Formats: sequence, C-alpha cells, structure tokens
Amino acid sequence: MKRFILMFALAATALPASAQGLSAGVFFGTPMSGVSIGQNNLRVSLGIEETGVAVDGLWNLGDWLARPEFSPMYAYTGAQWVDDKHHEWGPRAGLGIAVPMGHGNIEVYGEAGSTWYWQEDAAFKFEGSFGLRMFF
Repeated sequence: MKRFILMFALAATALPASAQGLSAGVFFGTPMSGVSIGQNNLRVSLGIEETGVAVDGLWNLGDWLARPEFSPMYAYTGAQWVDDKHHEWGPRAGLGIAVPMGHGNIEVYGEAGSTWYWQEDAAFKFEGSFGLRMFF
C-alpha cells in the first residue's frame, strides 16, 4: 500500500495544475489493472492488482491523419514498469478506441498493444485493457 501511495503522489506531481483536459478512471487488463490519471495528451496508469506504472503519450488519430471519422481512435506510446517475476520494464505502443457514454463527460475505452520487455529474454508481449474514465 505504501508503494501505491508513493507512486500516486509522484504521478500526480507530473501533471500540470490546470484542470483543462484532466481525466481519471479505472482500467482492467493485462499485466496490471488499476487507476489512471491524464492531462491533455499525457497519461499515467498505476497498477494495483500487480504493482506497476505506465506513462504514455496519446495521439488522436482523427487529428493526426486529418480524418474526422477516426476521431474515436487514438494511438499511444510510452514506457511501463511492472513488479512481478515475468515482466519488468520496457517501451510500449498500441491503439485504442474511446466511446462516450450518453451526453456526459464519461467514456468507455479499450486498448491493445505490445510491450517490449527488456528483462531476461527481451520479449514482446501482447497486452490489452478495458476501462472507464471521467473528464473534469
């Protein structure tokens, strides 16, 4: 529990104080499930089930490709650290889709991508997550 509080405090200080574009949510997936906080195009995910931290940059594919029909889709790249015997740390990248729930500020999202773990065997692992986030 002490590790989780320390990681959450460190992650919260990495975000700007402005509330514009601030989001928070929960996610379930592999190799970790937990909470995430984000500010504009930066997201920090904290694993609770398996202790871990992931920091990602997000890019909306509709804006990036100048194709509004791709607006619900995004790409992410970053790095991940997981404290278990099979995974440790490495760069990661993937794609996600976010669907708003009703007319509010809540959305459901799903992501899939791979992480290149640089521990013993330097293996690529396919990972995914499903979550719910709220914008403030």
